[in-house]
Amino acid sequence: MTPRPKDSTPAKTEKSRQRILESAEAAFAAKGFDGANMREIASSAGVNKYMLYYHFDDKKTLFEHILNAILTPVFRKLTAAIEPAADLEEAIANVYQIYADLFAARGGHLRAFMAREIAAGAPRAKYLFRAKGPEMAALWGKKLDEYAGRPVNPEQVGLIIMSIMTGIVSTFLMSPLYEAMFDKLDLDISGHDLKAHVIKYVLGGIDMCLASGNSPPETGEGK
Repeated sequence: MTPRPKDSTPAKTEKSRQRILESAEAAFAAKGFDGANMREIASSAGVNKYMLYYHFDDKKTLFEHILNAILTPVFRKLTAAIEPAADLEEAIANVYQIYADLFAARGGHLRAFMAREIAAGAPRAKYLFRAKGPEMAALWGKKLDEYAGRPVNPEQVGLIIMSIMTGIVSTFLMSPLYEAMFDKLDLDISGHDLKAHVIKYVLGGIDMCLASGNSPPETGEGK
């Protein structure tokens, strides 16, 4: 790491770091990882290149720091929201609220930031999702077993998790288009009515999936 500039105090250094992160998130959202430029990020943050490289060794490190700052708290909140939920419907409602709060807080940059990362094949986000995948599958799997009253096979659990997250996350990722499309309906993306609708839609899809007969194979003599 580059030594801290001699004319900087710890307090000034921390403020500079926050400005760098804000400028970098905006730059990555606007241009993606490949298009963002460290010199432009430093200029936008009002720091010189020495201060920038004091905090972050390179562009990859800076991007991954922002990605971790966004996703790690989300995964932590998801665990806290799913595990203690009384039932599957409450778990889905809790997860919906996590994303409602997240996009309300940083939706503009977040929407573009994640869209560009996904469009590039999510090369930097994949490792976080891969690391958290087994934990998420186990949490949702337990709720689904309880909801179905039987063990749900892992493949089906995976498909249902995809449906849950698609139903919820796409509501917020696509909200600018939805709001334009349904302007005359006064659609409130953060409102209770839409939340109830999405939960009902997701549960309906789960019911159809579970009713498809794709259950674990029988074992033992009666097979």
